[in-house]
Amino acid sequence: MGRRNSKLDLLTVNREARLLAGSLIFSAVALPLIVWVTGRALLGPYANGGMFAILGDYFTLLYAGSTSAWILLFAPYVLLSALRLAAWGARRF
Repeated sequence: MGRRNSKLDLLTVNREARLLAGSLIFSAVALPLIVWVTGRALLGPYANGGMFAILGDYFTLLYAGSTSAWILLFAPYVLLSALRLAAWGARRF
């Protein structure tokens, strides 16, 4: 049996943790605002208020356990992971 390189494992965990934290921060703050801007341009003003009202509503939905809010929270990380996996697969062939 070969020895595992624990330093490499820690670097991988550290990189993945930073990637997860960055994507969660992006999807918790920037993504709802992007949804608000897009919705305002296509559908008109947000019914519950302005730009910061959608953030309050989003965090309320997250706390309540709304499936769509949790999907929106983890979607950037899942998409980025899928793209990285596809790029890894393309390099292997």
